[in-house]
Amino acid sequence: MSAVRRPGPGARARRPAAPPVALLVALPVVVALLGGSAATRVDTASSSPAGTTTATSSTTTGTTATSSTATTATTAPDPAGPPTRAAVQDRVVPVDTGAVLAAVDAAAATARGSVALAVVGPGGEDVVTGPAAGEAVPTASLVKLLVVGRLLQLGAEGAVTLTGTDLGRMERAVVRSDDTAMSLLWDRFGGAALVTDAAAAAGLSATAPPAEAGQWGEATTSAADVARLLAGLETTFGAGPAQTLLGWMRATSATAADGFSQAFGLLAGTSGVAAKQGWMCCVGGTRQLHSAGVLADGTVVVLLGDFPASTSWGRARTALDTAAAAVLAALA
Repeated sequence: MSAVRRPGPGARARRPAAPPVALLVALPVVVALLGGSAATRVDTASSSPAGTTTATSSTTTGTTATSSTATTATTAPDPAGPPTRAAVQDRVVPVDTGAVLAAVDAAAATARGSVALAVVGPGGEDVVTGPAAGEAVPTASLVKLLVVGRLLQLGAEGAVTLTGTDLGRMERAVVRSDDTAMSLLWDRFGGAALVTDAAAAAGLSATAPPAEAGQWGEATTSAADVARLLAGLETTFGAGPAQTLLGWMRATSATAADGFSQAFGLLAGTSGVAAKQGWMCCVGGTRQLHSAGVLADGTVVVLLGDFPASTSWGRARTALDTAAAAVLAALA
């Protein structure tokens, strides 16, 4: 797939031909587990009538913002999802770690890729940490959690003014994974500094802004970092901002702003999940497909998929769906 740079204001991106959808691959190891024991940027794909997906690119406009000290109330869905860590008793989950990691690796191999896995229990205990959980990879749209969470915190503290327009863009960036809304927020509020500050507050070691200014989907993170962030949202951003962010994550739309179906990974038929999805192609000849979220009981699951650009979206989705199903089955 040819690389497409992030266009400037007013530019329009071309859509390449849609790739074929891969057939679901049966994985014996998953069955056994269930039975016993530069480039198209971020979120840049759209669905074809046949259910396949095709890469596109995002646009950006906006100006640098100045900060003021007024506090603006947020208007988020009423949070009624996962309990906070403080309200949950520590729980030891009897998980066969080896079997889970083997199932995830087998699923990724069907699409010639890899899936980094990190699972944290509702009490903050590490449940499963894959061997690649600490490796830095492009965030794709998972960086929106850092930017939006930090802005909600600054707004609650009175450090910035968040207008109704700003709040609407923040909600769309999370719920619909709207790239245009994210680009406007990034330019208006200084996205790189927001990422740096949020990562420092959360104690993240592999998370950093993009090397190239403005290319926010190329910020880096790791599965372990995303799991740490989601497990400690209240500590990092405060109770109010955390509940607003989780409320938006629970309201994730079936289809993203660019037409890409978000029903993959943790959202492939699972209810009660506060999730953020991410997808990007083809920086460095790779295709990213990420799914991260908080389950109904407060358990955090993060799957960061990395595949060759030659692997279709369909095959990548099938691999991530299979990996997620294996993890969720082991946690049930």
